Amino acid sequence: MTEEREERRSTAQDEIRFYMTEELISVDSRASATEAAQTMYDYVQGSVLIEKDGEYIGILTEGDISLRVISEIKKPIEVQVKSIMSQPIVSIEMNKLMAEAFLIMGKHGIRHIAVKKNEQIIGMLSIRDFSKYYVRKFSKRKK
Repeated sequence: MTEEREERRSTAQDEIRFYMTEELISVDSRASATEAAQTMYDYVQGSVLIEKDGEYIGILTEGDISLRVISEIKKPIEVQVKSIMSQPIVSIEMNKLMAEAFLIMGKHGIRHIAVKKNEQIIGMLSIRDFSKYYVRKFSKRKK
């Protein structure tokens, strides 16, 4: 294989779509922080999208719950997620490269980014997904 073709193939395999989580987990904007935390636990995810009238309006992470509920000694059952969610939802198109996603996440100080296709959220990419990416990328180099 020519070096140019190998580079194109390598770049294509660096696209976000190969590493994102496609299952979208969400809770209603009126849900409590307790419900959101339970949903994250049930799905083994560190974030949930916040939904209102069928649209995603924000994102809530484990960190948001820690910083905006627990550290302020609020009762999670009494806190609605719409009051502690992060918005707007930071996103990136699915055909972009992992390196670009990493830079955007660093710029915004976030660990979860929504993945879009034609302006519609179709998946999530978390900091954990980068471990899969680097394992795959560097294990191929050794061959």
